Amino acid sequence: MKRPITTVAVVGIAAFSLALTSCGSGGGGGDEASSDTIRVAYQKTTSFTAMDELMKKTKEEYEAAHEGMTVELVPIEAEQDQYFTKLALMNGSAGTAPDVIYEDTFQIRSDAAAGYLQPIDDYLADWDQWEQYDDGAKQAGLGDDGKTYGVSLGTDTRGLYFNKQLFAAAGLPEDWAPESWDDVLEAARTIKESNPDVIPFNIYASQALGEATSMQGFEMLLYGTEDELLDTDTNKWVTGSTGFLDALEFYQTVAEEKLGPDPALALDAGWGTKVSTELLPQGGIAIALDGSWLPSNWIDGENAWPEWEQTMGFAAMPTQDGGGDGFTSMSGG
Repeated sequence: MKRPITTVAVVGIAAFSLALTSCGSGGGGGDEASSDTIRVAYQKTTSFTAMDELMKKTKEEYEAAHEGMTVELVPIEAEQDQYFTKLALMNGSAGTAPDVIYEDTFQIRSDAAAGYLQPIDDYLADWDQWEQYDDGAKQAGLGDDGKTYGVSLGTDTRGLYFNKQLFAAAGLPEDWAPESWDDVLEAARTIKESNPDVIPFNIYASQALGEATSMQGFEMLLYGTEDELLDTDTNKWVTGSTGFLDALEFYQTVAEEKLGPDPALALDAGWGTKVSTELLPQGGIAIALDGSWLPSNWIDGENAWPEWEQTMGFAAMPTQDGGGDGFTSMSGG
């Protein structure tokens, strides 16, 4: 793949990673007649437009700096899991594979192993800004062979958003800082009693939400215990541990006491978007375990919510009993 593609792959600031695909030198199918075109595939939804805006700006600047070159933008309008599925289908054929793709770092190793991605170490060696990345960010783009296949554009964290107005009405503190899972559940119970029309607590739980359920939900609980999901010594999954079962019991408590959303709503693949763009801004959810990217939906655009800073509080997710550091989080990018 020719050098100009790498330039597109390493510019900008956003979430996830950008990586080069290995199926051809341009235009998706390796056709030399289209070698002056770089196809860039990325995600776009009604609540996530930052990448689209970034790529439009990148396209304009890149084409101005490289006469004769064209950047073909391929925005894929789909929620996260559907986006990953469509991307995998595109990468399965040299005729449809884009030259640059936007994906989560957890996909880098599997896509590199599948032959979908091209190592970019030679390009990075000539990029004077690569030294600004710390070792953790560099490792996020590595394949199993130790070569670099993607460049991270940012990272994130997770915690508890809470509506300070709903908390005040329920007699809860506006500087809420729970110290255990029980504190979270007690606050949700108090909200339910104070305002039965509000969803007390949202934690993603359905298969349809994919990573939101595993990373914003289950793992935020599991890593608040003394157990982990993967035994790094044996490289095997750990299921059925005390922490694993305790995390599931937390989910069971939320369900049995009806502290969360109606399952008919929570099972919808678009539930995450509804939470961030409708229910939180409208005061329909009191507490939401979610990611640091939510305010990007509220700052401007069609989902702008000028009052969000005055309305919402943010608390660290506590460990099960306040042990360890007292709180836990997950980071992706």
